[in-house]
Amino acid sequence: MTRSAGTDPAAPGSGHADRLARELAANGSVRSAAWRRAFAHVPRHLFVPAFHLRTDQGTVAYTDRTPGWLEAIYSDATLITRFSPDGLAVSSSTEPSLMASMLEHLQVQDGMKVLEVGTGTGYNAALLSERLGSDLVTSIDVDRALVDQARQALEAAGYRPTLAVMDGTQGYPPNAPYQRILATCGLGRVPTAWLGQLDGDGLVLANVGLGMALLRKEPDGHARGRFLPDAAGFMRLRSISVPGVPALDRVLSAAAGEPDRVHQEARVPGLDDHAMAEFLLSLLLPYALRMVQHRQEHEVHCVLDGASGAWWRAEVDGEGNATVGEGGGHLLWAPYRALLRSWDEAGRPGIGRYGLTVDPDGRHHLWLDTPDTPSIALDHLSDDR
Repeated sequence: MTRSAGTDPAAPGSGHADRLARELAANGSVRSAAWRRAFAHVPRHLFVPAFHLRTDQGTVAYTDRTPGWLEAIYSDATLITRFSPDGLAVSSSTEPSLMASMLEHLQVQDGMKVLEVGTGTGYNAALLSERLGSDLVTSIDVDRALVDQARQALEAAGYRPTLAVMDGTQGYPPNAPYQRILATCGLGRVPTAWLGQLDGDGLVLANVGLGMALLRKEPDGHARGRFLPDAAGFMRLRSISVPGVPALDRVLSAAAGEPDRVHQEARVPGLDDHAMAEFLLSLLLPYALRMVQHRQEHEVHCVLDGASGAWWRAEVDGEGNATVGEGGGHLLWAPYRALLRSWDEAGRPGIGRYGLTVDPDGRHHLWLDTPDTPSIALDHLSDDR
């Protein structure tokens, strides 16, 4: 494999990298010797020379002149490297334990080609290059400035994977086929272009909605697999071909409008479990945002779909009964209520019991425990694949 700057025991941060690798092995995030070596060898500080770290005391800015700079870099924390003009985080280096878990689940073997969608700082591409060799790694990002910065950092660390400025939904055809595709950005739907560039029996690991889906391409062209047990949420993939998720003020403004329809619902199951209610909504309406307002005697759930412009507002009392108002042309509440009810009737299973099938034409289907059980079509509200 490529020898990195981090393999020099005298290099800045080398001791910290080795400590991080040991910690990741101790907490179970790293399970193999190959990935432990990669984390011990790759110098993370080259990829995040300046960043912000969220703490209990607020967001703290770090540079190489800040006390504790190296300790913060080699901690198990997400490091924010770029903000939008309105203050939203748009690029970061993900917490190493999550990166390690994803890389282990990817099940790479020597000689496999990997496409990473979402270059970001380049640190994850460096880990892949350390494990497989730079010539087998391709990483793409829509942001040219990020790609240029990542290239400089990768070269400084001793790696030269293929980097390209691309719309992530298109993949990178010149280096296809790939045996593995890894998305380090959040998706609403798995793009069909990825399935076309994936080798037979290849794996895709992607943050779909609020779940991490590990899908294997099968001989019939479908990709099938389960969600990992824990919820996850990466910064969204940016593409002109994908609807945006609305901002919070738009959700509140839309839901405060005059509804086209108002109806009563007797005991809505599932809204009391906010984590699962959010996970299921993220699959059914992948470009929607939900906001929950807690009042003295009830809750108000507001949802706006960025793809259709439709919205609903549910005022839920302590017994679970709801007054629901809907507007924007599409009726979104009924399929969501049905999804919540099916989850409740199945005994409220965790995320890891759900699976996803993606058809060759991009249609997504949700199933419980096995793909042979009746599935739920997720794409009847939009055609944005």
